[in-house]
Amino acid sequence: MSEAQRWDQEYQDGRWNFLHKLREAPRYGAVAAYLMQAPRPFRLLDIGCGDGVLMRYVHPSLLSGYVGVDLSQAALDRFEGLPPGGVTRCADLAAYEPEGKFDAILFNEVLFFTADPVAEMARYRKALTPNGVMIVSLYAKETGGARRILDQVHEALTGPDWTLLDHCRLTTLGKGTNWQLYLAR
Repeated sequence: MSEAQRWDQEYQDGRWNFLHKLREAPRYGAVAAYLMQAPRPFRLLDIGCGDGVLMRYVHPSLLSGYVGVDLSQAALDRFEGLPPGGVTRCADLAAYEPEGKFDAILFNEVLFFTADPVAEMARYRKALTPNGVMIVSLYAKETGGARRILDQVHEALTGPDWTLLDHCRLTTLGKGTNWQLYLAR
């Protein structure tokens, strides 16, 4: 089974339905607030868009364009709230080539699934407009490979090659779920 087929199966089986639940609202709310730092109306490239949960938090009138990219066609087939003129693309983030320039690029919980997340952020950065922003959201695990990715991303975005505009850590008190979010250019 290919990676794309595995993701399709997980979406079909409901594995990712929890993203629509209340426990994800703080993270999506923070992402939406960070998006408000982009020039408006903004053109958004949403890497790891899944089935469109973010569109519950971003009013279409704020967008001048939208491209959602996800590896799972099953997720894209269920996409809710595609803004007028918006498009989705079924592609791996490492293979996708951005179509034009964007005022905001969001890596929504996907940098764990690429061999070199720092290189991918740098590659996509070339598609930002001069005042554009990059938003990174990562589930914050304290151990293992996920922790190494989080540390690599943190080191890059807080280093001299990026301008870090804001960084926060969110924790849900009920389940103790943690995320790290970054706003940079």
